[in-house]
Amino acid sequence: MSTIVFAAPPLTLEERYGTLAGAGNTLPSMGLLSLASVVRKSGYKTAVVEASSLNLSYDETVRQILSFSPDYVGITATTVSIFHAAKLAGKIKEGNKNIKVIIGGSHITALTKETLEMFPDFDFAAVGEGEETILELLNAFDNRGSFDDVKGIAYRKGQESGVGSRESEEVYIQINEKQDLIKDLDSIPFPAWDLLPDFPKAYHPVAIRCRKYPAAHLLTSRGCPHRCIFCDTSVFSRKYRAFSAEYILEMIKILYNKYGIREILFEDDVFVIFKKRLVEICEGLLKENLKISWSCLGRVHAVKPDILKLMKKAGCWQIGYGIESGDQKILDFAKKAITLEQVEEAVRWTKEAGIHTKGFFILGFPLETEESIINTIIFSKRIMLDDISANLMTPFPGSEIYNIADKYGKFNKDWSKMNMLQSVFIPNGLSEDKLNYYNKKMLKEFYLRPRIIGNYLLRMLENPRNAGNFKRRS
Repeated sequence: MSTIVFAAPPLTLEERYGTLAGAGNTLPSMGLLSLASVVRKSGYKTAVVEASSLNLSYDETVRQILSFSPDYVGITATTVSIFHAAKLAGKIKEGNKNIKVIIGGSHITALTKETLEMFPDFDFAAVGEGEETILELLNAFDNRGSFDDVKGIAYRKGQESGVGSRESEEVYIQINEKQDLIKDLDSIPFPAWDLLPDFPKAYHPVAIRCRKYPAAHLLTSRGCPHRCIFCDTSVFSRKYRAFSAEYILEMIKILYNKYGIREILFEDDVFVIFKKRLVEICEGLLKENLKISWSCLGRVHAVKPDILKLMKKAGCWQIGYGIESGDQKILDFAKKAITLEQVEEAVRWTKEAGIHTKGFFILGFPLETEESIINTIIFSKRIMLDDISANLMTPFPGSEIYNIADKYGKFNKDWSKMNMLQSVFIPNGLSEDKLNYYNKKMLKEFYLRPRIIGNYLLRMLENPRNAGNFKRRS
């Protein structure tokens, strides 16, 4: 059988988090671990090189990849890391020009043709959900079959690309039919954590999101039915699919018993929406008597006091809510389908249940004004949040706002700057200096308050890593 290595390209914490690099997240890519488990189950030799998480240089990343003598290398990339992925692909080709490089992830799915045209060292693209696509593609490689019938891929077709038969054929980007979504997610084998060197010791979440160590994260569903204009749903679609409670509980038991994991971070945007599954997960955790703590993300309209109390009892200590703005006009434009009253109510109920709250905010929406930003700052301090994240609006490829941002302000489409740390979009009537000023103002005014400082002092007793994190935020 052939060998395939899955890799995340080198991307430093400074490039990902700026001044908060010291408190950055180094958890592995769940997508790569899922793909690796799928191809291994089908008999392929596989390995995972997490260059970003392990802070590897390009030379060390290539050395590790080539040490497996792979026939294929699959690289995952977001928009901010696509240039890093292309550089890695080029260096792999320098080491062995016969290796086929497959690029996957959110960026290539959103801008398939443009990306392949810009980066010639990507041989093939896996567009959308990757598990079925990668198996079909590897089968076509190994059996010298036609790529025309492989769903979910894009590639250069023609004589110069090595794909195609007619010498006079012009090279062009072929984008095949979309891959069908996986209906039964439980059919996917458990993530290949065993392929990660020094797991879980070498991989850490953001300190502020963790109470216990070691920690791991899980993605327990795919797709999001909501229509927020700033989200890219091109990979998993707007059709919601979920792993069952039984599958999730079994994953947690493996992490707990085999790897000693004591904290779980559920990364689903819609983890709390489907109550029956959530209740089953909570009751399962209580029945198994696993001594873990966990956190999750939630929609403010989806929580109620009874479910919050059950979540707390089952070990949940923090919920992060996508609030985005403290101005209703901005929320309506962003198609959040929530009200400020719902936000305030959900935060209050969560606090009453004894669960910490975090609010995610975005500054610099279209139609944003100094008044609406000030409203957001005031609102963030008025409701009972324990933490906030305040990022600058970044119209990512694949989102609705990517296509309309130019109508509402100045939009710099330089992919390398799309990290939510730089002002790539400036709404009409505002300036980059103003956005940066209010971003810093919001963080300082939120964190430099007696209640928040006292809260952090208590949390530092539980987790000393939070000391440095608080200093950087304030």
